[in-house]
Formats: sequence, structure tokens, C-alpha cells
Amino acid sequence: MKRSTRNAAILCLLVQISPFDDLPPALAELLPNQVVILANAKSPESLAVAAHYAARRGVPDDHIIRLDLPLRDTLTRQEYEELIIAPVRREFATKDLASTAKVIVTTYGVPLRVAAPVLSADERRWLAEARSYVKASRTGLEQMRVELAQMTPGSSGADPPGTGAGQDILEIARSAALLSRVDQGLSAVVQRRKGAAAPPPEMQSILRLIQRYGGWGMLLQRAKQPEEPSEVAAWRTLLEQTSPLWTELGRSPIATQRALIYRWAERLFGLRGVLELASAEVDLLTTTYADASLDSELSLLWWDRDLYPAAWRRGNPLFQDSAPHSNDPPILMVSRLDGPTPEIAKGLADKALQAERDGLHGTVYLDARGLRPNSGTDTYGLYDQSLRNAAELVKRQSNYHVIFDDTEKTFAEPGEAPGVALYIGWYRLRAYEDAFTFNPGAVGYHMASAEAVTVHDRNERGWCKNALERGIAATLGSVGEPYLDAFPEPARFTSLLLTGKYSLAEVYYLTSRYLSWRMVLFGDPLYNPIRGRSPAAVNDLSRLPTPPSERPLGDPPARLALKHREQQERMAKLVALLREAERGIQKPGS
Repeated sequence: MKRSTRNAAILCLLVQISPFDDLPPALAELLPNQVVILANAKSPESLAVAAHYAARRGVPDDHIIRLDLPLRDTLTRQEYEELIIAPVRREFATKDLASTAKVIVTTYGVPLRVAAPVLSADERRWLAEARSYVKASRTGLEQMRVELAQMTPGSSGADPPGTGAGQDILEIARSAALLSRVDQGLSAVVQRRKGAAAPPPEMQSILRLIQRYGGWGMLLQRAKQPEEPSEVAAWRTLLEQTSPLWTELGRSPIATQRALIYRWAERLFGLRGVLELASAEVDLLTTTYADASLDSELSLLWWDRDLYPAAWRRGNPLFQDSAPHSNDPPILMVSRLDGPTPEIAKGLADKALQAERDGLHGTVYLDARGLRPNSGTDTYGLYDQSLRNAAELVKRQSNYHVIFDDTEKTFAEPGEAPGVALYIGWYRLRAYEDAFTFNPGAVGYHMASAEAVTVHDRNERGWCKNALERGIAATLGSVGEPYLDAFPEPARFTSLLLTGKYSLAEVYYLTSRYLSWRMVLFGDPLYNPIRGRSPAAVNDLSRLPTPPSERPLGDPPARLALKHREQQERMAKLVALLREAERGIQKPGS
């Protein structure tokens, strides 16, 4: 598995387990009438899986939506929007489901992936412009580094460790590495002259550098002075008026008044502001990492493409009980009843119901690699530590027998892992090792890249297809390189599952960091193997993450319309303020 980006890795600081602090109590549970099932009308097998699940779980028949879909694993982005999003929204409106449906179940025969979008002519032009801004601002910043180094002879010009651009995927991460180096140089200059009476020409040179680097925003970071010149006061007022509006830029491409906005980005925030804004646009419009699992994309049913970046991945508002913006469209949970055969897909619900009735019995297998985290951004070490934490958790909070391995060796030999109730481990890439036998209702996942690239090819060697074929009831994986931090953190996933307070879909969404990404969950979303059986120590926990089932949906179409309106109003207000400033404020240095 490739190393994740620096920004993504920082999120892994959250893996040290303390999931129950300062969170409201969990009370609700998902109900069958909150579930909608998608079936492929062109596939009798898909319709049969949908009907079977509805009957077993008591999902109303009119909650099955039949879609005319191609019989293949991948849809283009246009097909996804025309064949999935548009008809599903229509069906939700017709059947009055928008304010109640919290879970979507995709079934055997529904495509697995959504390809990256094809850029429009306008988007291609914006991307070219953004790249030119990135190139120009980087050139200016590199020149600034040289100037700063000359002003602090003898200081170290070495790059800080871990900032090599080759390690980063996102343009914004590469830009952050450069900005960090310029920050160091600027700090060295300021520190060198602190307390010293620098001659006026030198001070003017330093101020010009600061303004070139960070614009008026950096110059005016100090508190407002009693008698500021009128020009300075005007710049301060403009910054105060526009700052909340600038923060929204970079979340979607700039469609209008691009030259005006970039011109004022440099005046207000310097080369740093231009580089950050342009880098964000490049990332939004670069489609190399814009493919996704259909299910992950479908979580954003109530979000239009221009409201979130289809390129790369989006933070999951349901993760770790994040507080959503009250007016944002809701996020839906999506789980898949799929497998190598329709019978296996049907069996996911059957096995879940059996385990709920009889209990989930067996052994918990946790397979670490003996890695220790060497920093707060060492994703591999942190996830390995999380597996050790999970082993201790299960021993402390359940009666399950635990087999824990803390070496590079994986469970590989036939019969080595019998009677699995829960398995989490890593790392063997797309080479399923037939060591496991799964008890009814078994849950497990293997943290490696592309373990769900397909579940239908008879020759596929990945984890998901083979674990489903051998009887696992619930699993998850990726349809392409996900980067490690896209997987649920093992200790948190295990701890929430053991409480018996959450369904499978809720545990997954509370522990998954990203949407519009390459991960997919297989299994009955309502499955809760520990409900009513969790140990007293867990039941006594008074504060747990709020279940996603408790989050109000409101009126999703109205929220979507409001989101569009707010976005348009923010842009219109920013443009109006900048146009007014063009007429009333002189350019810096003029």
C-alpha cells in the first residue's frame, strides 16, 4: 500500500482510542422503514436479492427502487448521474422517502465503481489557468527563499525532513511543503533582527518581503492601532469584510470573475494566498484520483457535483461524531449485498439474522506486524498500534477468546484460523490466504489495497471476493488504492461493534474518514450481532457517539437548494466587495 499524503496521515492522530469522551448518549437504532434498496431492473438476480432482503428484514416493498443499469462493474460519471442519481432522487420524491431514508442497500447486479469525471471545456481552461498561477507563484516564492537566505548568512538552508514533494499526491500538500520552507526563512530573518535596531532601508526591505509573501493580511495581523492611516484602515476593513468569504473558496472551482479573484488574492494574501488558492483548484480539477466506489459516492446522493470535489476524496461528516453544518444536505449510509453469486449475496442477510438470533460465537483474530509508531503522522505504526489496542479491548470488554499476532507473519496456513467471529489484520496484497473458517455472522476486514476491485471474477484473489465466498457475513475493502487511513481504525471499529449500540452501517460510517472515495462495505446494514448481549462494562458506558440514525434528515431537496443559494450569494458578495475596492483602494505600493 502506498504511503498516504501528509495531510491525511495527520488525521491518524485520532487512532489512539478514547472514542467515548464528551459525546452525547446513543439511543436510537436503524429501522427497516429507513432503508431503501437499489436493484438492477435488467438483472433478475439483482431483483431476487432485493426481494429476499426486503422480505427477511421487513423493508416495505415500495422501498425497492428498480433502475435500468448496464450489466458491468463500472459506470462513467455521466452514467452515474443520469442512471443513478436522477432516478433515485425522483423515486424518493414520488414515494416521500427523502425525509426518512437513512440507508441505501445496493445489490448484486448494481455496478461497483464510478469512473473519474470527464472535465468540461471550461474546467480544462480553469485547470490550465490554475496550473499557471501555481507555477508563477512558486517561482516567486523560490526567489524569495534565496533573498531570505542572503539576509541570514550562516543559517541552515536544508529542507526540513519529510517535506519532499515526491511524497505528496495533492498539489496543496506540495505547496504546503514550499510554504513551510519560506516560513522558516522569514522567521529566521525576523528573529535575527528582534531587539536589534535595524536601519530603515533594511526594515523597509523586510516589510516588502512580508507583504509580497502574505499580502496585507500578514501585514495587518497585529492589533488595530489608535491612529491608523486611512489607507491602512481601508485595507483592514476589506479584510474583515471578505475573510469569511475567502475561506469558502477552494472547495469548488472558481467559475466566474477568476482574474478579479486571483488579483485580489495576491493583494490581500500575497504569493502565499495565490499558491494556496491555485493549488486547491488544481486538486479539485485533477481527475487522476477522482474515481470512487459507487456506494461511497452514493452517500452524497443529496449533494450536487459542484458542491463537493469529485476529484480526490471528501471528509465524512459522520466520522467520529463530527458536527455537521445544520443547513448542509444530509449524508446517507450505503451498504452492499453482493458477492460472487446471487445466493452468497442473499446469504449476507441470512447469516446476519442467524447471528442476531443465536449470538456471534467464535474467536477474535487480530493480526498486527510488530510496528511501533515513530511519530504522530506514522500511519502504519499508528494502525498497527490500534490493532494492539483492539486486542486489549476485546479481552477487557468481552468474553471472546483472542488470538493476536504481532509479527510480520500473516494467518496463512489452511486451518490456522478456525471459527472466526471477528478478524482484522494486514498485509498481503490481493492474495487471499485460505486460513480462515467463518462462523455464522462473522465480521472481518483485511487492510490492503484493492481488495474489492471485483467480487464477481472467478479468478480474483482479493480478500473481499474470497472471504464472501467462504462465508463471511460482513466485510469491507477498496476498489482501488485507498491509502491506509481510509480504512476504519481497528480499535475504534471493534469498540463500537462490541457495544451492541450500533448497526453494521453505523459502525462503519462512524469509523470511516472519507466519502466519494474507493471504499465499500459488504453486508446487511442493519446487522447488530451484539445487540442485547454486550458485557455490563460496555453497557454502563454513559457516553457514546451519536448514532447516525439519530441525525435528522430535514428536507434534503430544500437543503440542497439552500446550499446552492448560499454558495451563489457568497460569491456575489465577494465579487461586489472586490469591485468596490478596485474603485476605492489604491494598489499596494502605488
